[in-house]
Amino acid sequence: MEEVQKKEKFHHPKGLWLACIGMAGSSYLKYAVSGITIFFYTYSVAMGGLGLSDKQAGLIISIAGAFGSVLPLLGSIITDRFLGMQKAMIMAFFLQSVAYAIFFFFTPHVPMIIVGIVINMCSMAFMNNNLTAIVGMLYSNKEHARKDAAYGIFYMAVNIGSFFGPIFGGLLTDHWMAVKDAEGNIVKYGYKYAYLMVAIGMFIVFLIFLVLIPKWLGEVGKHPANAKGANKEEKQKVEFKFSPVEKTRLVGMGIIFILVTVYWTVYFQTSYTINTLANDYVNLNVGGFHVPVVWLISFNGILCIILAPLLGNLWMTLSQKKLDPPVSLKMAVGMIITGLAFYIILIGFNTLHGVLDKTVKMDLWYMLVAYTVLTVGELLVSPVGMALFNKLTPERFSSLAMSVWYLTYTFSGIASGYLVAVTKVWGYGKILNILGAALLISGVVMLVIMPFIEKLIAVDKLSSEETATETAE
Repeated sequence: MEEVQKKEKFHHPKGLWLACIGMAGSSYLKYAVSGITIFFYTYSVAMGGLGLSDKQAGLIISIAGAFGSVLPLLGSIITDRFLGMQKAMIMAFFLQSVAYAIFFFFTPHVPMIIVGIVINMCSMAFMNNNLTAIVGMLYSNKEHARKDAAYGIFYMAVNIGSFFGPIFGGLLTDHWMAVKDAEGNIVKYGYKYAYLMVAIGMFIVFLIFLVLIPKWLGEVGKHPANAKGANKEEKQKVEFKFSPVEKTRLVGMGIIFILVTVYWTVYFQTSYTINTLANDYVNLNVGGFHVPVVWLISFNGILCIILAPLLGNLWMTLSQKKLDPPVSLKMAVGMIITGLAFYIILIGFNTLHGVLDKTVKMDLWYMLVAYTVLTVGELLVSPVGMALFNKLTPERFSSLAMSVWYLTYTFSGIASGYLVAVTKVWGYGKILNILGAALLISGVVMLVIMPFIEKLIAVDKLSSEETATETAE
């Protein structure tokens, strides 16, 4: 009997592994090109880029980032009313394959690249929100620890992709497909070949989902949420009514949403502002080998792969002993820790003593220590927050809830575009101070209002509510 209970507690359904395959593949391919985006946009055509100005590149990044975060809300509504999660995910992978194929075939023609960006944004309206929501649908709300552990595994899959993506993307762009002069200096980067790899990879993931979804997900997410029930009209009337407890939770989720938006706005500067800083002012030569700057993202990925299951097991163990810390405490500490990472980079940058002609470089270890600290903070915010939003949201809004979670990324794209344009004016010192301070303040605010947030979200009542629902049915 004890063995059966243990199996039920720690065994996960096949659907989780399918979602992990999808997210690992998506993440691998996304991170293979996300770190090179700013360079692809701004380097000259002769160097393998598009030849855009910093201002033009910043505008594209801002618009794409904003729409890429907002469109999943529309995608979730379409998913819940017409498609169902399974069809939505299959369609998303196919569209993204098409989008990146356009990048490869039409570089450096900017108008066609913009067409590719638009198709890519449409694909993202149906991808991450549904992949994330489907994980939560595999578990009941009584399984708090299992669901947290599942999202920990899911987040580890994200980072398996983010580890390998920049490695192979960097090798393609800076070594295998790069054109070099007689002295070994890069004269043309192989950026478009990274996009070809992504297009092929996305098509492979599309085929995997096409074959495995019926077997590994079965009925989970197969039909549109609104298609359930005999009387559709009546279902839609009830659908948007919230109980008093649900309304209170929405207020709590709204507060968390604001603070997490600040978090991601700062965090994602690692792909743009911090990447540019590292490319210009960090000594990336190790034993005669030039480390592609995007490998810093890979370092973050491998740390997540190592630490995510450890933290997942820690939450399970603490839960069994009734010692699991409140969600808002985890997230507050995560924000503060991530803020400290930006100050570590600032300390390294200050070792340049104002010499910004690129003749002096800061040591790589400053970046490695900063990314280690940043990763710990990230793991206290992201998988925990994903699981929380899924738990607190009624099942009929699962996809929409995950879209709201990803909506927190909106301002990161806008801020990235703006900071790309103003970095030369403000300087990295000022920007690092602002980024670090924003996270420290957000973390402290969450700590102060933690009792209020915990009262609003009432996580402790979820199990009894699930039991009451099952009894009523």
